[in-house]
Amino acid sequence: MWRRAHRFLLFYLLAALCGCTSSAQAPAGVTVAEREIAVPSDGEVVLSVTASGPATAWNRNGAEAVAVSVHVDGVYRSDIVLFRGETPFSYETLLGGLRAGAHRVTLMREPSKSSAGAREVRVDAVGARVYPSDDPLYRVMTHAPVLYGRDGSNASDTPLLMYHEQTRVGDAVTIQYTIVFSNEDGGTAPDALMARWGRLTDIEWVYRVTLDASGAVVREEFQDSSHGTSAFRGTRDGSHPFLKDVTRNNLFADLGTSPFRFALVPAEALPDTAREEMMDRHPWTYRVMAEEWEREKQAMTETSADPLSRATSDPRNYLYVEFKNDASPADPASDAKVALQAKLRGEDRWYSSDHDTDSLRIQSRGWRRATIELPPGTTGDRIESLRLVAYPGVRGPSCAPLITGVRTVFLLDAGYEPGPSLLTWNGSLTVEPGGPPSEALPLSASAVR
Repeated sequence: MWRRAHRFLLFYLLAALCGCTSSAQAPAGVTVAEREIAVPSDGEVVLSVTASGPATAWNRNGAEAVAVSVHVDGVYRSDIVLFRGETPFSYETLLGGLRAGAHRVTLMREPSKSSAGAREVRVDAVGARVYPSDDPLYRVMTHAPVLYGRDGSNASDTPLLMYHEQTRVGDAVTIQYTIVFSNEDGGTAPDALMARWGRLTDIEWVYRVTLDASGAVVREEFQDSSHGTSAFRGTRDGSHPFLKDVTRNNLFADLGTSPFRFALVPAEALPDTAREEMMDRHPWTYRVMAEEWEREKQAMTETSADPLSRATSDPRNYLYVEFKNDASPADPASDAKVALQAKLRGEDRWYSSDHDTDSLRIQSRGWRRATIELPPGTTGDRIESLRLVAYPGVRGPSCAPLITGVRTVFLLDAGYEPGPSLLTWNGSLTVEPGGPPSEALPLSASAVR
């Protein structure tokens, strides 16, 4: 057994060093680029790689993406899945803490981690930036988790980006890290994802760390496989905890590994908005979301785009709405639900987010996203107004939800990017459960798709 393992290790090292073995002969990585990066000071280092995968596309079964592994000074650090296909795109990965000086970065195409039809990588640029200890984001970077993906992370439920949130209580600071995944293979069904969350991606908080005034860790937690919160007791790479995606709805454990290791960069903070704002800031996420849905939908019998059906259609057929659903002043614990409706000019029908189905209604509070499916080809100037309908909950069934704002309303354009907002509204709108819909909020007639 030792001799066989020794021979395999020797073969791996030789293949990695020569970088000239064909993908058909070498299951190990094939070098596609080597660069020396200069790190001006000690700190947490982010690598940016502008690359593409010829003849690949995220909506193409069997040729979704090529995977590239990242090595620093001969040590494996992470993987990058080139989910933008043939489009050159700047991917970022966190290298962790490095000393000042020159470091050798090696990028390797990984045949065993890539789609069968993904056989080539083009690297256009490699760059790096450092977060030294006096940078405001240094602590955020230092404690960012490293995630082992699932075995199919090269084509489904791929981690796309990570952001952070910070809260302070006294001298203690808590940093929470959240990942946006390209999809959710299990858990919430696609129609409910669109109706109640306004997306087909999956957004999950993964890890939370509390630091005292000196920066020492006083508590670590992660979101476990039952959507609960568990104390972190796993291993780490320096100060970076290892976690693993262990469910089809992207929940986590603090032990285990997989072929895919993602070190996402949590540089951005979530503002006082719905979580989906991070997708708006990175509009390419909508295309990745839509292309994965297109690929998965090919195996389904439902192919029509009917706004009166629950079946999920092209994400460009939906009106995306972000609104603030506050607790009822009469009963903060009320669990009343709401649905959104939109009316087109010249029509009497109101298209509804919930398709008259209780499980598609929205119950949680705060800034929320939802979508309303409209007939294919609907443009912004055709949408006349928006309104809300409330439904009784189990607790306090007569207590009315209070809507205090609409932050944005938009359609996706032909390239899957959010178009101009058709409505921004602030006020106080009480919607009685079981009663008539709210007053209609008029949308901008001049904003077009």
